[in-house]
Amino acid sequence: MTLGIGVIGTGFARRVQLPALRLVPGVSVTAIASGNAARAAAAAREFGIPHVLADGAALARADEVDLVLVASTPDTHAGFSIAALEAGKHVLCEKPTALDAGEARRMLAAAERHPDRLAWLDHELRHEPNRRAVRDHIRRGAIGTVQHLELSLTPYVRGDGRPQTVAAPWSWWFDATRGGGILGAVGSHYVDLCRYWTASEVVEVAGAVATFVPERPDEAGVMRRVTADDYASATLRFASGAVATILLSTVAHHGPGHFAQLTGSEGTLILTGEGRLEIGKAGGGGALEDISVPDDLRGRVTPDNMWARSFVRLMRDLVAAIGGGRPDVPPATFADGYRVQQVLDAVRGGGVTPLD
Repeated sequence: MTLGIGVIGTGFARRVQLPALRLVPGVSVTAIASGNAARAAAAAREFGIPHVLADGAALARADEVDLVLVASTPDTHAGFSIAALEAGKHVLCEKPTALDAGEARRMLAAAERHPDRLAWLDHELRHEPNRRAVRDHIRRGAIGTVQHLELSLTPYVRGDGRPQTVAAPWSWWFDATRGGGILGAVGSHYVDLCRYWTASEVVEVAGAVATFVPERPDEAGVMRRVTADDYASATLRFASGAVATILLSTVAHHGPGHFAQLTGSEGTLILTGEGRLEIGKAGGGGALEDISVPDDLRGRVTPDNMWARSFVRLMRDLVAAIGGGRPDVPPATFADGYRVQQVLDAVRGGGVTPLD
């Protein structure tokens, strides 16, 4: 049986998801919808999608769709995800889950009303081989008890010496009312990874966000006010006793890109960039051992990055789970999405916030 997939959105979906789905057996993209009809029609021609629908709600009801990929802007996630679940579809929703925890809770309630439908979040970094290996090493006790975690993202620098996003033109990404900002875009992944690695819930949050580039030009060259964050920092305390710090910036002028260091009572794990993993043992004189895991999808996906390769693995797991199989990696469900959204809301609120 071939699973019919309906895709809502033509941004990330067109760049990453639609090309990646070519490497997922047992699926066929049968429909696409977007707020921009011309973009939806163009994507349908490019990828041979037979049905172009007027909007996400219509796609959610379409007979030819079994699984809905909600890859539209975050302000639409709750409405489209709930509509799809109520129509009896499985759902994979992009992150951040929603605009706030209230919306995320309504999404979770819809999933709970339809327990026979799968409702997952696209936290594909759980499926990246080295980030998955971090969890495996922790579970085997390779670094003892996890005590603290440091995660950061600073931009890779372009050939002209400027970070990728400092000069980026206006888009919804810079509009808080539509769910833009670095905290939701990347911070949601980092919070999810911390929970995934520690197998523990966040019980206290302290954080702050800031906007350092106040205006950006739109496509017509008109300057528009930026309302979403381009910097975020947070300190999370977990029920296990572990503490995590997260730093995100799209305006830093230099940096290694993605970085994570996990310190345990018996050693340290260090992730650098997309695919380098090292371990150092306590008392080992500071020596680090490269224990990176190769990615067998490298060179087979366009764009060839960890997001696209990890999305292929997530989708293979999701298709298997819909067929009654067991996922290879524990998935991020709408329950996980709700917990992550609570943390994001607390960071935006500033100060120190205890979580239930």
